Amino acid sequence: MDLDKKDFALIDALQENASRRLEDLAHLVKLAPSSVHERLRRLEKERVIRKWTIDLDASAVGLGVTAFVGVRATRPCSELLDGLLAISCIEECHSVAGQLAMMLKVRVGKTEDLLMLTEQLRQIPGVEQTEATIVLKTQIDRPILVSK
Repeated sequence: MDLDKKDFALIDALQENASRRLEDLAHLVKLAPSSVHERLRRLEKERVIRKWTIDLDASAVGLGVTAFVGVRATRPCSELLDGLLAISCIEECHSVAGQLAMMLKVRVGKTEDLLMLTEQLRQIPGVEQTEATIVLKTQIDRPILVSK
């Protein structure tokens, strides 16, 4: 899909604040609201925009511990997915190169919950070992940069 400057401007504006009104977006990119609506529908259809969501403060909803959990496995990653999908505190799961097979981003309420999670992960057939790193403070958290 070919994106033009107006598409990139819309994406940037929505990443900053996805609740902007069509009229405000139209004014920003100097198009009619109906044209902006059409562009947004096209961006969704082409899966450039995959979902509309909100950004929660994890601590405010009781998830005070963020961690990255490395997984060493004796089975292919694809065979571990069903077991991982069943664990709701896993936010992201990445297959990685190197000694680890996968890297998970997880959020839990407290460190005891992280211990229970690592024990739960080790129950998945093929998970050989886990290695958790607790996030002390997130220094940078920004959206995907797409401006051209």
